[in-house]
Amino acid sequence: MVSFYEIVGRLAVYSLAILLALLLVSLLLGLLLIKKKKLILPHLLLFTMDALYLQFKKVARAFGLSEKLVDAIGIEVRNHLNREKFARTPPSERILVVPQCIRHIRCPARLDAKTGISCKDCGMCIIKDLKAEAERLGYKFYIVPGGSFVKRIIKATKPKAALGVACHRDLNMGMHEISRKSCAVMGVPLLKDGCVETEVNLEEILRTMRLGIEEVAHEASRSCSSSPQKV
Repeated sequence: MVSFYEIVGRLAVYSLAILLALLLVSLLLGLLLIKKKKLILPHLLLFTMDALYLQFKKVARAFGLSEKLVDAIGIEVRNHLNREKFARTPPSERILVVPQCIRHIRCPARLDAKTGISCKDCGMCIIKDLKAEAERLGYKFYIVPGGSFVKRIIKATKPKAALGVACHRDLNMGMHEISRKSCAVMGVPLLKDGCVETEVNLEEILRTMRLGIEEVAHEASRSCSSSPQKV
Protein backbone atom coordinates (compact mmCIF):
# COMPACT_ATOMS: atom_id res chain seq x y z
CA MET A 1 0.00 0.00 0.00
CA VAL A 2 1.36 3.41 -0.98
CA SER A 3 1.84 5.68 2.02
CA PHE A 4 0.74 9.26 2.28
CA TYR A 5 4.33 10.49 2.16
CA GLU A 6 5.03 8.52 -1.01
CA ILE A 7 2.01 10.14 -2.68
CA VAL A 8 3.18 13.58 -1.60
CA GLY A 9 6.69 12.80 -2.84
CA ARG A 10 5.45 11.65 -6.23
CA LEU A 11 3.22 14.71 -6.59
CA ALA A 12 6.19 16.92 -5.77
CA VAL A 13 8.35 15.19 -8.40
CA TYR A 14 5.61 15.41 -11.01
CA SER A 15 5.03 19.08 -10.21
CA LEU A 16 8.73 19.87 -10.54
CA ALA A 17 8.89 17.99 -13.83
CA ILE A 18 5.89 19.93 -15.20
CA LEU A 19 7.38 23.20 -13.98
CA LEU A 20 10.72 22.47 -15.61
CA ALA A 21 9.02 21.46 -18.86
CA LEU A 22 7.00 24.70 -18.84
CA LEU A 23 10.14 26.75 -18.30
CA LEU A 24 12.03 24.96 -21.07
CA VAL A 25 9.16 25.32 -23.52
CA SER A 26 8.83 29.01 -22.65
CA LEU A 27 12.57 29.52 -23.04
CA LEU A 28 12.42 27.89 -26.47
CA LEU A 29 9.48 30.09 -27.48
CA GLY A 30 11.37 33.12 -26.23
CA LEU A 31 14.47 32.23 -28.24
CA LEU A 32 12.33 31.82 -31.36
CA LEU A 33 10.94 35.28 -30.75
CA ILE A 34 14.33 36.94 -30.22
CA LYS A 35 16.29 35.08 -32.89
CA LYS A 36 13.66 34.39 -35.57
CA LYS A 37 11.00 37.00 -34.76
CA LYS A 38 8.42 34.21 -34.52
CA LEU A 39 5.89 34.67 -31.74
CA ILE A 40 4.05 31.51 -30.66
CA LEU A 41 1.64 31.27 -27.70
CA PRO A 42 2.40 34.82 -26.48
CA HIS A 43 -0.03 34.72 -23.54
CA LEU A 44 1.46 31.47 -22.21
CA LEU A 45 4.94 32.90 -22.61
CA LEU A 46 4.02 36.11 -20.81
CA PHE A 47 2.30 34.21 -17.99
CA THR A 48 5.41 32.08 -17.45
CA MET A 49 7.63 35.16 -17.59
CA ASP A 50 5.62 36.97 -14.94
CA ALA A 51 4.74 34.07 -12.63
CA LEU A 52 8.13 32.33 -12.73
CA TYR A 53 10.44 35.28 -13.39
CA LEU A 54 13.28 34.28 -11.04
CA GLN A 55 13.06 30.60 -12.01
CA PHE A 56 13.15 31.61 -15.66
CA LYS A 57 16.42 33.45 -15.06
CA LYS A 58 17.92 30.45 -13.28
CA VAL A 59 17.07 28.19 -16.22
CA ALA A 60 18.58 30.72 -18.63
CA ARG A 61 21.81 30.78 -16.59
CA ALA A 62 21.87 26.97 -16.50
CA PHE A 63 21.94 26.96 -20.31
CA GLY A 64 24.68 29.57 -20.43
CA LEU A 65 22.34 32.38 -21.51
CA SER A 66 22.35 35.95 -20.24
CA GLU A 67 19.70 36.90 -17.68
CA LYS A 68 19.07 39.96 -19.86
CA LEU A 69 17.52 37.59 -22.42
CA VAL A 70 14.62 36.92 -20.06
CA ASP A 71 13.79 40.61 -19.83
CA ALA A 72 14.28 41.04 -23.58
CA ILE A 73 11.68 38.32 -24.18
CA GLY A 74 9.21 40.00 -21.81
CA ILE A 75 9.67 43.35 -23.59
CA GLU A 76 9.21 41.82 -27.05
CA VAL A 77 6.05 39.93 -26.06
CA ARG A 78 4.47 43.00 -24.46
CA ASN A 79 5.37 45.12 -27.46
CA HIS A 80 3.64 42.61 -29.72
CA LEU A 81 0.51 42.36 -27.58
CA ASN A 82 0.16 46.12 -27.06
CA ARG A 83 1.15 47.36 -30.53
CA GLU A 84 -2.36 47.50 -32.01
CA LYS A 85 -3.94 49.29 -29.05
CA PHE A 86 -0.97 51.67 -28.84
CA ALA A 87 -1.30 52.51 -32.55
CA ARG A 88 -5.03 53.25 -32.16
CA THR A 89 -4.45 55.68 -29.28
CA PRO A 90 -4.35 59.39 -30.22
CA PRO A 91 -0.89 60.96 -29.59
CA SER A 92 -2.48 63.44 -27.16
CA GLU A 93 -3.25 60.50 -24.88
CA ARG A 94 0.25 58.99 -25.10
CA ILE A 95 3.32 59.72 -23.02
CA LEU A 96 7.02 59.21 -23.75
CA VAL A 97 9.26 58.52 -20.74
CA VAL A 98 13.05 58.39 -21.06
CA PRO A 99 15.70 57.93 -18.35
CA GLN A 100 18.05 60.69 -17.28
CA CYS A 101 21.03 58.41 -17.96
CA ILE A 102 20.84 59.10 -21.71
CA ARG A 103 21.69 62.76 -21.04
CA HIS A 104 25.11 64.20 -21.82
CA ILE A 105 27.35 64.29 -18.77
CA ARG A 106 27.44 68.10 -18.97
CA CYS A 107 23.66 68.45 -19.32
CA PRO A 108 22.54 71.82 -17.88
CA ALA A 109 18.97 70.69 -17.10
CA ARG A 110 17.77 70.37 -13.54
CA LEU A 111 15.26 68.10 -11.80
CA ASP A 112 11.75 69.29 -10.99
CA ALA A 113 9.97 67.34 -8.28
CA LYS A 114 6.72 67.14 -10.28
CA THR A 115 7.63 67.03 -13.97
CA GLY A 116 11.08 65.42 -13.91
CA ILE A 117 14.04 66.90 -15.78
CA SER A 118 13.25 69.76 -18.15
CA CYS A 119 15.36 69.64 -21.34
CA LYS A 120 17.15 72.93 -22.14
CA ASP A 121 17.56 72.08 -25.85
CA CYS A 122 21.34 72.28 -25.59
CA GLY A 123 21.69 69.64 -28.33
CA MET A 124 24.46 67.67 -26.61
CA CYS A 125 22.40 64.45 -26.62
CA ILE A 126 19.44 62.88 -28.43
CA ILE A 127 16.91 64.15 -25.90
CA LYS A 128 16.50 67.41 -27.85
CA ASP A 129 15.40 65.41 -30.92
CA LEU A 130 13.05 63.22 -28.88
CA LYS A 131 11.50 66.25 -27.20
CA ALA A 132 10.99 68.01 -30.55
CA GLU A 133 9.29 64.97 -32.09
CA ALA A 134 7.15 64.42 -28.99
CA GLU A 135 5.95 68.03 -29.16
CA ARG A 136 5.32 67.76 -32.91
CA LEU A 137 3.22 64.64 -32.52
CA GLY A 138 1.40 65.77 -29.38
CA TYR A 139 2.95 63.43 -26.78
CA LYS A 140 3.52 64.37 -23.17
CA PHE A 141 7.27 64.03 -22.65
CA TYR A 142 9.15 63.20 -19.45
CA ILE A 143 12.79 62.68 -18.48
CA VAL A 144 12.86 60.75 -15.22
CA PRO A 145 15.47 59.82 -12.59
CA GLY A 146 13.95 56.44 -11.67
CA GLY A 147 11.07 53.99 -11.64
CA SER A 148 9.27 55.59 -8.70
CA PHE A 149 9.01 58.81 -10.70
CA VAL A 150 7.38 56.89 -13.57
CA LYS A 151 4.70 55.57 -11.22
CA ARG A 152 4.03 59.11 -10.05
CA ILE A 153 3.64 60.33 -13.65
CA ILE A 154 1.31 57.46 -14.58
CA LYS A 155 -0.85 58.17 -11.54
CA ALA A 156 -1.01 61.90 -12.28
CA THR A 157 -1.55 61.80 -16.07
CA LYS A 158 -3.46 58.50 -16.48
CA PRO A 159 -2.34 57.98 -20.10
CA LYS A 160 -4.02 55.47 -22.39
CA ALA A 161 -0.67 54.59 -23.99
CA ALA A 162 2.94 54.90 -22.90
CA LEU A 163 6.34 54.45 -24.53
CA GLY A 164 9.23 53.84 -22.18
CA VAL A 165 13.00 53.68 -22.52
CA ALA A 166 15.17 51.97 -19.89
CA CYS A 167 17.61 49.13 -19.26
CA HIS A 168 16.18 45.66 -19.96
CA ARG A 169 15.30 44.76 -16.37
CA ASP A 170 13.75 48.09 -15.39
CA LEU A 171 11.86 48.29 -18.68
CA ASN A 172 10.41 44.79 -18.39
CA MET A 173 9.36 45.38 -14.77
CA GLY A 174 7.96 48.80 -15.60
CA MET A 175 5.95 47.52 -18.56
CA HIS A 176 4.53 44.76 -16.39
CA GLU A 177 3.45 47.28 -13.74
CA ILE A 178 1.96 49.82 -16.18
CA SER A 179 0.07 47.11 -18.11
CA ARG A 180 -2.02 46.51 -15.01
CA LYS A 181 -3.43 50.02 -15.34
CA SER A 182 -5.11 49.33 -18.72
CA CYS A 183 -2.40 51.32 -20.47
CA ALA A 184 -1.01 50.16 -23.82
CA VAL A 185 2.69 50.21 -23.02
CA MET A 186 5.54 49.83 -25.50
CA GLY A 187 9.25 49.76 -24.72
CA VAL A 188 12.65 50.36 -26.31
CA PRO A 189 15.56 48.97 -24.27
CA LEU A 190 18.92 50.68 -23.92
CA LEU A 191 21.75 49.43 -26.11
CA LYS A 192 24.27 50.27 -23.40
CA ASP A 193 23.33 50.17 -19.71
CA GLY A 194 24.82 52.27 -16.95
CA CYS A 195 24.22 55.35 -14.85
CA VAL A 196 25.54 58.04 -17.23
CA GLU A 197 25.66 58.57 -20.99
CA THR A 198 23.92 55.33 -21.87
CA GLU A 199 22.94 54.57 -25.47
CA VAL A 200 19.65 53.82 -27.22
CA ASN A 201 18.49 53.41 -30.80
CA LEU A 202 16.99 56.81 -31.65
CA GLU A 203 15.39 55.61 -34.89
CA GLU A 204 13.63 52.76 -33.10
CA ILE A 205 12.12 55.19 -30.59
CA LEU A 206 10.97 57.52 -33.37
CA ARG A 207 9.42 54.64 -35.35
CA THR A 208 7.53 53.46 -32.28
CA MET A 209 6.35 56.98 -31.46
CA ARG A 210 4.85 57.30 -34.93
CA LEU A 211 2.94 54.02 -34.82
CA GLY A 212 -0.60 54.56 -36.06
CA ILE A 213 -0.25 58.35 -36.25
CA GLU A 214 -1.43 58.62 -39.86
CA GLU A 215 -4.30 56.18 -39.24
CA VAL A 216 -5.44 58.03 -36.11
CA ALA A 217 -5.32 61.39 -37.91
CA HIS A 218 -7.23 59.96 -40.89
CA GLU A 219 -9.92 58.49 -38.61
CA ALA A 220 -10.31 61.80 -36.78
CA SER A 221 -10.58 63.68 -40.08
CA ARG A 222 -13.17 61.23 -41.38
CA SER A 223 -15.22 61.56 -38.19
CA CYS A 224 -15.22 65.35 -38.50
CA SER A 225 -16.21 65.28 -42.16
CA SER A 226 -19.06 62.84 -41.50
CA SER A 227 -20.48 64.89 -38.63
CA PRO A 228 -23.68 66.83 -39.46
CA GLN A 229 -22.95 70.45 -40.30
CA LYS A 230 -24.97 73.26 -38.77
CA VAL A 231 -26.61 75.62 -41.24
